[in-house]
Amino acid sequence: MTTPDDAGTPAPDDTPRYGQRAPQPPEGTVTPGGGAPVQPGAPQYGQPGQYGQPTQPGTPYGQQGQYGQPAQPGQPAQPGQPAPNAWGQPQYGQPGQYGQQGQQGQYGAPQYGAPVQPGYGPPAFAGMPYAPPANKPGIIPLRPLTLGEIFDGAFGAIRSNPKVMLGMSATVIAIATILGMALGALVSGIFAPQLAQLETELGSDVQVLTDMLPLLGASLVTGVVLALALPIVNGILITSVGQSVIGRKATVGEVWAQVRSKVWPLIGFSFLSNLVVYVATFLYVLLTILGFTVGVGLGIVLLLVGLAGLVAFLAWFIVRTLLIPPALVLEGQGFRSAVVRGWTLTRGAYWRTLGISLLAYIAVSVIASIVVYPFSAITTFLVTDTFGVLALTAVAQIISSVVTSVFLAGVVSLLYIDVRMRREGLDVELTAAANEHAEHGTA
Repeated sequence: MTTPDDAGTPAPDDTPRYGQRAPQPPEGTVTPGGGAPVQPGAPQYGQPGQYGQPTQPGTPYGQQGQYGQPAQPGQPAQPGQPAPNAWGQPQYGQPGQYGQQGQQGQYGAPQYGAPVQPGYGPPAFAGMPYAPPANKPGIIPLRPLTLGEIFDGAFGAIRSNPKVMLGMSATVIAIATILGMALGALVSGIFAPQLAQLETELGSDVQVLTDMLPLLGASLVTGVVLALALPIVNGILITSVGQSVIGRKATVGEVWAQVRSKVWPLIGFSFLSNLVVYVATFLYVLLTILGFTVGVGLGIVLLLVGLAGLVAFLAWFIVRTLLIPPALVLEGQGFRSAVVRGWTLTRGAYWRTLGISLLAYIAVSVIASIVVYPFSAITTFLVTDTFGVLALTAVAQIISSVVTSVFLAGVVSLLYIDVRMRREGLDVELTAAANEHAEHGTA
């Protein structure tokens, strides 16, 4: 076998074969790797002509010396010693195999009789082949995502388009909360005479209850109004996240134009899914009560076993329907097709989706509690009049809903995109869309 020298010409025909002693170079010259003689002291960046070894200084990282480190310059090979291997390192100080002189230019002499494979392609790190970084035109890299990338992308969506993610969602939630509080106060005012008469007849025993009824009524009505508004907010956030993935900052008008036709399907899906949860909870409570009427032992068994079954069912149902809103908004499908589509996407990805969504819910609940706590403390210890309590409660409700909705919507949207990139190669379509947006943006 011949080895190319520095000038790219073949070595002489008398090159020694494997196991034969190499001819000694004339005194005063060095032969790093069996090529043409070079002057002593010249820098050596590995062996010229070797696979993965550069011939000139300044070659990019990963191609100089061993694992990206250049060979030591100015160290000539000593006569009577084996030539350096492909990485510029001698083979454990042993020439050839079991004391035999190794062949020069064979990418390093084999060790203990095992052939050494030349290093083709890019180097490996920690046993894993080097992979070039994925394209990242927006908030996430366009490849299957990790947990940290999903969470980072959810925060990145807020930073990339705060006008929609925070401003537009906060506006819708604030309007719904204020409207709910106003309707609750109106309902409480309608029933105020009856409450006053009840308090007069029963005395101070029901005074605390009558004082709490206006706040309770306002909270219930607000909850109903928010249940209608939050699906719309969710659709707005999902649309914005979908655009941020390809590096596009959607305007308020563009987002609303895409979500407007999906308002009633989103509300309908929210109503049906909440109905399933309420029916399952009602059946659990009813069965537990019936069990206690039959016997205490049966009631306790139904209480514990039924609770475990209820939690398992709700977790399964919520996860299997979690990706329906993104499919409804981002794919533009009809209600029934979106339900089937979202249900299908979670098949085989239940535990991963459950773990990520549960962790996201716990994290955002803690954050929301920390943010809302000052308002709750002021309401409890400093404010006594009903209007002040309602006002601070509304502010706390708005902040909590915005924080929770924005982050969870980002996580759910990225889960949907991640599943499709893993199964359907959505990253290819997203890359094409990002390139098209970049071309139009620079044009």
